[in-house]
Amino acid sequence: MPAAISSPIPVALDQLTHPDDLSGVAALGPEKVADLRKYLATVPDPRDPRGIRHILMPLLLITAAAVLAGARSFLAIGEWAADAPQDILETLGARWDHRRGLYQAPGEATLRRVVQAVDGDLLDAAIGAWLARCAGGCGALAVDGKTLCGTCDEKGQGGVHLLAAMTHDTGIVVAQREVGEKTNEITCFEDLLDTVDLTGVMVTADALHTQRAHATYLVDKRGADYLLIVKANQPNLFAHLDSLNWDNLPMHTSEDKKHGRKERRTIRVQPAPEGIDFPYVSQVFLIERYVTEVATKKETAVAVLGVTSRDGTRASAEQLATFAREHWGIENKLHYVRDVTYDEDASQVRTLNGPRVMASFRNLAIGALRLAGETSIAAGLRNAGRAFARPLRLLRIDL
Repeated sequence: MPAAISSPIPVALDQLTHPDDLSGVAALGPEKVADLRKYLATVPDPRDPRGIRHILMPLLLITAAAVLAGARSFLAIGEWAADAPQDILETLGARWDHRRGLYQAPGEATLRRVVQAVDGDLLDAAIGAWLARCAGGCGALAVDGKTLCGTCDEKGQGGVHLLAAMTHDTGIVVAQREVGEKTNEITCFEDLLDTVDLTGVMVTADALHTQRAHATYLVDKRGADYLLIVKANQPNLFAHLDSLNWDNLPMHTSEDKKHGRKERRTIRVQPAPEGIDFPYVSQVFLIERYVTEVATKKETAVAVLGVTSRDGTRASAEQLATFAREHWGIENKLHYVRDVTYDEDASQVRTLNGPRVMASFRNLAIGALRLAGETSIAAGLRNAGRAFARPLRLLRIDL
């Protein structure tokens, strides 16, 4: 029997003393960054401390491990915990039952109540900080939102909309925020990125975020750069760019063929013209995409205008084309994976904080697999589900 305290209540009370901010995460030294437990311990327990039998951090760890093993529901998470051997439960910090002389797995009902009540923002901050630290920084971030189909609030209204920031190269979500019913993605943009080190980072976003306040925030306050698409929501800026002479500019071209389509992309770039009304803009660009369906020979063409704060000495036309193309990787690397591999839009977890928190644990699982070099998330989940120790190793928890 381990040399453990006789009651979990003091531990729970100590855990509840963590402040409702990221000071716990920020205080962690570099030598401890690999231990996910140190990060999850900064998430406060939402429950009344009286009567707590299972402290919060092991419940979060068990949920994380089960989701990494492929669990899609509270029932599946509870079944994974119930089947876990004693050494795994011990490592995850499960409650020691003195009367029975074993580690007791939390039941499905306990896991459900906790996941539905935990603070999603603080959990996302802890998960994002761990993933970002393990990834060792990034050169570019894509910001994009997604609505979780079938979700609603406690009154049965609305749906959960999440705004995420994902690394271009590794496809890891380093920040996520829920967009409230009375707000929108624009007002959540700064809150999303406040927890991320943006120094020298290129931030890419779609036309919704082509806002003067966002550009000022990124360049002036955070030392970052931006690449933003310009559409009709910025009519004066769009008209100015559309009126420029693009025909005689040098053109960078790239081509590829996959998924039954041939695609040719071109980009023309020029220094920002005088009189352009947008903060810190250094270059403007025109991207054209020509797509041919191999089977039907159907052809489509799309033209996109954009602005960036990086000048020609720091970003060539080829590099800007790469940033623009990789931005849409968030659809394939994150939204598509959660929809198809985890069947997120068909999930029965629909109310309270459950949908958002489950999305956070899916982000953690996807990120942990990518950090381990997995190229197929579906295959990685199957592999992790074949042995109880594998999810723990992926989460860098020593056995």
